[in-house]
Amino acid sequence: MLAFLGYAMIIVFMILLLSKKISPFAGLILVPVAFGFIAAGVTDQSFLNVFEWIYEGLYYQVVGGEVSSGVAPTITLLLFAILYFSIMLDVGLFDPLSKILIKWAKGDPLRLCLATAAISMIVSLDGDGTTTVLIVTAAVLSLFKKMKMRQLYLAVLIAIPNSIMNLVPWSGPMARAMPVLNIGPKEFFVPLIPGMIGAMAMTVYMAYRYGKKERARLNYCNGESIVSEKEITSIIDFLDSDPKNLKRPKLLLFNFLLTVVIMVLLILDIINGGILFLIGTSIALIANFKDPNLQAKRLTANGAEALGPVSLVFGAGIIMGVLNGSGMSAGIAENIVSLLPESMGAYIPLLLALISLPGLFFLPNDAFYFGILPVIAPIAYSFGATPVEIGVASLLGQAVRFASPLVAFLYVLVDRTEVNFGDYQKEYLKWGIPSFFIQLIIAILIGVIPLPFLN
Repeated sequence: MLAFLGYAMIIVFMILLLSKKISPFAGLILVPVAFGFIAAGVTDQSFLNVFEWIYEGLYYQVVGGEVSSGVAPTITLLLFAILYFSIMLDVGLFDPLSKILIKWAKGDPLRLCLATAAISMIVSLDGDGTTTVLIVTAAVLSLFKKMKMRQLYLAVLIAIPNSIMNLVPWSGPMARAMPVLNIGPKEFFVPLIPGMIGAMAMTVYMAYRYGKKERARLNYCNGESIVSEKEITSIIDFLDSDPKNLKRPKLLLFNFLLTVVIMVLLILDIINGGILFLIGTSIALIANFKDPNLQAKRLTANGAEALGPVSLVFGAGIIMGVLNGSGMSAGIAENIVSLLPESMGAYIPLLLALISLPGLFFLPNDAFYFGILPVIAPIAYSFGATPVEIGVASLLGQAVRFASPLVAFLYVLVDRTEVNFGDYQKEYLKWGIPSFFIQLIIAILIGVIPLPFLN
């Protein structure tokens, strides 16, 4: 009965989500609460137990003398990582590199494509697609237009790097997967790095190909700029503009070193990621904005960007708490394991990676990570898979995610670059699908996605 209720809860949640009858935040809270009450009634438990399950999903539970944390650590990491990188964008940390790359391009289509890919990768560190689109187009769109280069290439040069950097620990997908699988940023992120490096190498090749094509199409002569020095200077001046008086060029080295220290400590897992960004955000605010009122204003302004992802992780804690506390999760796992051939069990991480390819194209992130992943994970564990293997497999489909019409910021991207969405999709998938397979093959080679027949 609990397995049936678990299936019903997930199906109802996904139907409401896909039919746009309810927001992801409201669905993640109200649907599990309703089914939690039903589960409590069916198993003859107190209805107050439902709130205990929710508490365990949000904060912690003690099982067999061991404490298992809820989503609170993930919320801290996500909230303050977004705030930190938003402040770094405010103060212009990435502006000098953008200016250097634009000057280096020298009106050469090949160099401009390579520079655009580099700027996109760096700006995408904040984990937000819309911010990346606005910053990168502000930096290079006018150059693309003046040089008469294909703006479709610009759209893809923004989206592909963003899809790779969308795997950082404070991104939306990982913020959803971490609480579902109950794993931390270091053990999750480090196994993804080799695949990300492989995908970045592909991105450089993609930019090189685009640049060579544009050189040939525009009859570019080596050493002769397509745009004048005056036009390049005007673009640099635009990057230097600071109408809100937020940029801090004199603190560039300090902000850079602070960011490097935080990233190194995060990867080494010496200090909890949430605490790192909490302290880092406080230091960044005080160092860059002396006026306490301005500190408060920047915190409030940038906090709006963090509210959406953070609220979804709260919802994830509730649905996971009800699934686990009620016994629905265990019931689903037992039911599916009984139907799954023994010989296929060891290949579940690979199957999940392949499922993520269409799954993350046709489903919202919330439906995939809160609807499908909680069902597959316990089954995979029963066959010996680890949370890290399942987590990595679930994220690989992000390589094609940014061709999906379900991704809101893509409409900002095609509007800013002035391209047709269908044309963008086709061009993106030419590189998104290879990016997926590059990351999958690397994950298999380093053993993160196990293939038993290779052992």
